Amino acid sequence: MNTKKSILIGLFSLWVLLVVTACSGSTSSKFPTGKFVNANDSSKEIEYNTDNTWAYYMGGLMSAKGTYQVDGNLWIEQGTSECPSTGTYEWTYDGKNLSFKLSGVDSCAPRVEATDGQTFVLLK
Repeated sequence: MNTKKSILIGLFSLWVLLVVTACSGSTSSKFPTGKFVNANDSSKEIEYNTDNTWAYYMGGLMSAKGTYQVDGNLWIEQGTSECPSTGTYEWTYDGKNLSFKLSGVDSCAPRVEATDGQTFVLLK
């Protein structure tokens, strides 16, 4: 009886682990680096570097650059000369698609337009 009970407890524990893993989704917990293209407009690209800097390109020309921080699922732009205030966005990444959603209020309209609700696809 003890062996059967142990097997059942082991199988139940394995099932719980599988359910929790499946429900957690495939979103990476580490912010990705590399070059990404806007899923809706291939003329817009953004590059995230391992030193927490970024550069935004329009039509192949750099149009903005700056620094960022990551706090869990929040991406925080530190501000630029065009947008001196910070902007905070929730991010998700599935291994290919990096998406952003505004968190709170961002007083910089160009950053909101370029980031909020946007999805960027990793270029290889």
